[in-house]
Amino acid sequence: MRCTECGSEIAENDVICRSCGAEIITAVGSTDRDAFDDVESVDTGKTKVKKKKSEKAKRGLVLKIAAAVVVIAVIVVIIVNIVISVKAAEGRRLFDKVPLGRDVEKISADTGVTFLDGENSIYGALNYIADYDYICESEKSAEISGIQVPEWAVLLNEDGSGSVNEAVLYNFSVLKHNWMGVKNEGKIDTSVVEFGMKIRDAERAVGLKPYTILKESSENTTTYTYRYHYTDETDGNNCVMNLYIEVSDVDGQVKNVYEEKLDYLNLILRGTSSGSTA
Repeated sequence: MRCTECGSEIAENDVICRSCGAEIITAVGSTDRDAFDDVESVDTGKTKVKKKKSEKAKRGLVLKIAAAVVVIAVIVVIIVNIVISVKAAEGRRLFDKVPLGRDVEKISADTGVTFLDGENSIYGALNYIADYDYICESEKSAEISGIQVPEWAVLLNEDGSGSVNEAVLYNFSVLKHNWMGVKNEGKIDTSVVEFGMKIRDAERAVGLKPYTILKESSENTTTYTYRYHYTDETDGNNCVMNLYIEVSDVDGQVKNVYEEKLDYLNLILRGTSSGSTA
């Protein structure tokens, strides 16, 4: 192959003539040049040969790396949410196994879990906000507005005869990111929960997960508490609400629904109803 300018012999892969420095034009030369954007100079002794790199290939590599990072981040978030759900479910499974009307020794034998006697939570806040006779709590903690509490706790109270007549599940992980609960567009219309509903249907209707669950043998009821907040359109104030759904232990159907507006200073962590209705 010869140079079209000076006629000197040139190699097949040369891009310039080593004798006169003229650029070698081939049938595919224009295509080859378009594929390269970056230029790096290499000294051959007579002139500088331009070594070109593909900018398009570099951009493709960057995009692939970015896509991989996004996929990994999504997977991490999914795994974290699964772990949190599993940990929260541990408390719910224990709570569902607790039978009322028996002494704590029998309950411990039935559930395979030891309940500590007295208000012995390792978290002082829980001892302050709840009255209980026995407790079992998660090893992992949750921080709510700077207050350390267990991710979940099952509390038991007994009557004068030594039988457990009340059990409460606190699922603090529901409030882990915000003590005010879930952000809602407005006040929930309690009429979406109809009497006679099953609790799963009621929860789907309100779109919330329970913060506490209380079962009482004296009332034969289980009360589910849900927390949410919204902005009042009239005054622009933020309203924090506890929504209570009472379910009959006899037939498993909803028998009462009511709400309570919370006072941050007094009720930041309290989950059980004060008895007022809305």
